[in-house]
Amino acid sequence: MIQNLILITSIIDTPNKPFNYCDIRSVFTRKERFEQTKKTIINIKKFIPQSKILLVECSNFDDEEKKYFYNNCDYILNLWDNTELHPYIFGLSKSLGEGTLTIQAFKYIFDNNLICNNFFKISGRYYLNENFNFNFFNNNNNIICKKIDNDISNISTIFYKLPFNYIINFYNFLNSNINNMINCIGYEILFGLFIKNCNNVIFIDIIGVEGYIAVDKSLNLYIT
Repeated sequence: MIQNLILITSIIDTPNKPFNYCDIRSVFTRKERFEQTKKTIINIKKFIPQSKILLVECSNFDDEEKKYFYNNCDYILNLWDNTELHPYIFGLSKSLGEGTLTIQAFKYIFDNNLICNNFFKISGRYYLNENFNFNFFNNNNNIICKKIDNDISNISTIFYKLPFNYIINFYNFLNSNINNMINCIGYEILFGLFIKNCNNVIFIDIIGVEGYIAVDKSLNLYIT
């Protein structure tokens, strides 16, 4: 039994392709994104005790990246060679990319019988900061950040925590919403629809996570 399983969804080598809402996918270089993701990993180990890290990626790692990730993550799922998924991950729909990475991560968890008490998800390049309090999350509740215009139906997906028994529900929910993601529904809206039907949900304003928005380098202030 794993106490705390942390999923990092990450693309360190972003293609030069637009989203449906923005022509720029990332202003950060591959090297910058790699260094930011290293900080994600370092701070998980600093702030979450008894943690195991699952990194799901879709980049053709160079030797330095491969060595670092395999030495510092407990589980690696690199979808780069799974080329039929590339149109989903690198397409116009940001939600389809995020959803595909998450679905594949859940498949990996189920196939490898990775049972945990607490399941956390953090987007690559974001990192826990000194405001993070693990005691808020070590329970049987779904802990969610309601911080996008204070709208309960528009929920940040940069960081959240689910009890293990909820991830099969989320997996099934995502699979049933592939068409919505193809049609570019906001992933935050989609997550809000899922959470709406969950029990034991706690919304907190200060998660203790920060990072820089990829399209313009601005500091994301929703979750600090």
